[in-house]
Amino acid sequence: MTRTPEGRFAPGHSGNPLGRAKTPAHIKAMLEGLTEKAVLALGEALDGNDPKLKLTAAQEVLNRALGKPHTSASIDVTQNNIPAAHLAALTQLALTQRALTGAVPITIEAESVRVEPAEAPSRAIRGLELRDE
Repeated sequence: MTRTPEGRFAPGHSGNPLGRAKTPAHIKAMLEGLTEKAVLALGEALDGNDPKLKLTAAQEVLNRALGKPHTSASIDVTQNNIPAAHLAALTQLALTQRALTGAVPITIEAESVRVEPAEAPSRAIRGLELRDE
């Protein structure tokens, strides 16, 4: 599989090179023999007295004749505290991983230290002195 720098499949390459598995010929022949019966059964269900069965049959007929309706979703995300959201996501990921694997949690001890800025910026980098010339 060859991908572009954006991570998409390169033209002419697929993530599923063999495609969907083909239905065996003997199964196709059996299904073709049942098609007329299935259509008649849908017609009988549409003419029947059971409202749930009528609705299901009508949906099947419409889905095959017109195609299934498309669904769409709209998600709005507003986040003011990005670090807290990131920490919450990492915590949830760790809990899920632990639940799936039964792993023992790892404890990291850390101390919050406030670092005050120096009065004058240091001009030394890795032991080298920078000079103004």
